[in-house]
Amino acid sequence: MIQHIDVHAVLQESVSGVYTDLVTRPTGRVVRECIERAMATAAGDGAVARIDFAGVGCIDYSCADEIVAKLLRSRPGVLVLTGISDGHREAIEPVLAGHRLAVLIERPDGTLEAVGAPDAAAALLEELVARRLAARTPGGTLTLT
Repeated sequence: MIQHIDVHAVLQESVSGVYTDLVTRPTGRVVRECIERAMATAAGDGAVARIDFAGVGCIDYSCADEIVAKLLRSRPGVLVLTGISDGHREAIEPVLAGHRLAVLIERPDGTLEAVGAPDAAAALLEELVARRLAARTPGGTLTLT
């Protein structure tokens, strides 16, 4: 089962005011803690969580670290980021590379890309195929199964 978490909705529910941007470490911490509570209901280590950033204006490095990097370090299972803009990616990718972590980004066409530290990204893709959570398409890309 793939769990879907709408980051924009979590931000609106957890931070007073009408914000669309993920900036400051305290904001990131509050959002991550809400996401962790939602993920706690997912079953098992093989759980897949689709974290949707559509509707989020921007994310700074501190929130990328507080949300994405800390979720990767603390939660078993697989994280798939969707709704990622170029601006989101510019903050998330160097944070992950600095921590030697990788995460999956699901493109609008459903194909997957691992971003972050190159060795961690390659290992993540191979693990997904081995666990049969993703399959290679005839074009050589990966999609969730």
